[in-house]
Amino acid sequence: MELTEHIPLAPFTTFGIGGPARYFARAKDISQLQEALAFAKERNLKVFFLGGGSNLLVSDEGFDGLIIKIELAGVEQEGDTIIAAAGEGWDALVLRATQAELWGVENLSGIPGTVGGAVVQNIGAYGASLSQTLAWTEVFDTTTNTLKRLSNNDCRFGYRDSVFKKESGRYVVLRAALALERDSAPNISYKDLAARFDGSSASLPQIRAAVLEIRKNKFPDLAVEGTAGSYFKNPLMPRAEALKLQEKYPDMPVFDLPESSNIKIPLAWLLDRVLNLRGYRVGSARLFEKQPLVIVADNNSRASDVKRLASDVREKIRAEFGVIVEPEVCALG
Repeated sequence: MELTEHIPLAPFTTFGIGGPARYFARAKDISQLQEALAFAKERNLKVFFLGGGSNLLVSDEGFDGLIIKIELAGVEQEGDTIIAAAGEGWDALVLRATQAELWGVENLSGIPGTVGGAVVQNIGAYGASLSQTLAWTEVFDTTTNTLKRLSNNDCRFGYRDSVFKKESGRYVVLRAALALERDSAPNISYKDLAARFDGSSASLPQIRAAVLEIRKNKFPDLAVEGTAGSYFKNPLMPRAEALKLQEKYPDMPVFDLPESSNIKIPLAWLLDRVLNLRGYRVGSARLFEKQPLVIVADNNSRASDVKRLASDVREKIRAEFGVIVEPEVCALG
């Protein structure tokens, strides 16, 4: 195990924000992971498992513990199932599935981060979520120091939620198996895709290309500005409550979810059409002009500005709609 100290964490996140880690280790295999965990246990250190850093806001003070960056690599295919190690890039895996003519994850194209992070977060976009294709995941249970295989049901997936978030720190995702399909109908019901194809048929490469283009037009260029993508979760409501809110705002769309009987309310629509908050700024952080669900940060931004902006937005939503909004991005330190 290679161990370093006082490593700045900003370069390991897409926000480009954050102070140093007291200790930093890379785990390229299970033995290195176990060695790092033993080091933390001996010194009674807090531990955080880092993937691609695409859903993370590190505090300006950094993290007074051990960061273990998961870098397990390898991809294999068994029939129509693709099995990938947690450290593999998510979008590279989607590209591989598309090139193999396997359906199921094409709507999740362009999402940054690693396979492990995708499982933990239960990523979703354009009417699809990872939970719809995950067959099983292999994990390391830090409470028993054993390897386990968890089924889809064991993962207790919800909207941007999973057992890995409910029992944070217990399980480390090592591998994930995606059960894909050789023949499938395109999932183009989501409004952006429906408008793009307008009832015509769509191939796998066409859907991937469309999703990448849509994302490019909605999200900032990471080479220019820092962001963790959508900072907030869309609020979920029982159908009756959602329809009541829709009566007040007839143009507001609502969406069914694959993981819940509740209805998803589009927070970006409320921020834009009702509160007019596109571009709303606090210090070095602002709501992105093309998609107000996204917080972007100027170069050399501070995490404190992002946190204050997020707090302001949550309070405005609560005051106007009586809705409690949860952050999607994980705050560390």
